[in-house]
Amino acid sequence: MNFESLATDRAGYRLRDQFDQEIFGYMSGYKQAALHANASTARVAADKSGTDPVSADADGLLASMKLDLSDFGGSAVSIPVGQNTSAISPLAVINRMARKLDQQNVDRDGRWLVVDPVFAEQLNDENSKLLSNDFAGRQDAGDILRNGRIIDGMVRGFRIYMSNNLPIIGTGPGTVATGGSGTNFGVIIAGHDSAVATASQIEKVETYRDNDSLSDVVRGLHLYGRKLLRPEAITRAIYNVYE
Repeated sequence: MNFESLATDRAGYRLRDQFDQEIFGYMSGYKQAALHANASTARVAADKSGTDPVSADADGLLASMKLDLSDFGGSAVSIPVGQNTSAISPLAVINRMARKLDQQNVDRDGRWLVVDPVFAEQLNDENSKLLSNDFAGRQDAGDILRNGRIIDGMVRGFRIYMSNNLPIIGTGPGTVATGGSGTNFGVIIAGHDSAVATASQIEKVETYRDNDSLSDVVRGLHLYGRKLLRPEAITRAIYNVYE
């Protein structure tokens, strides 16, 4: 077994993971408390750059594009998502995110949505919707969600992606809170391809002899930048499960 190859592959995965966690946090108004951890702290005014829109909140997002339970007639806490008749349907959340983008005149082509595994599970539990065009159809229909796995296709006009690197606040989206929570929830984000720009490069990779063991050390330098270009083209929702 080539342990050097395994170690370098793992290091590359960790670089990519850190990139995802930081970028997803930035795009949704949160920041990391530590490296290699999901963003868990709200960005504050000091985190804004001098080029951020004046109209944006301290977290860099527009107030009108941040969804919580108040958008469904409740208070400003997380949206309790589930299949219970008193819960908010995951599709209802997606529909509201689409409406937010529509009201900002954001192009319909090029929209995407990133959800975490908990939200994806709730979405797959929409049993009454399994025969709709968004979820199941002809093999060539393009809008297909089958076998509990999100694949290429469109749901309510969004390309759907799943990531385990979205922000997690408190004990996360799996926390049962029938009335929503202000401290324990997950975050999903949606937007348009033109909303955010990133640049990424592996600047240097080098190997050197470890001073403390009979082994080599491989290290690399990953440089990247990100910028929210169109805050009106980004919307986020905070949620938890209702069970």
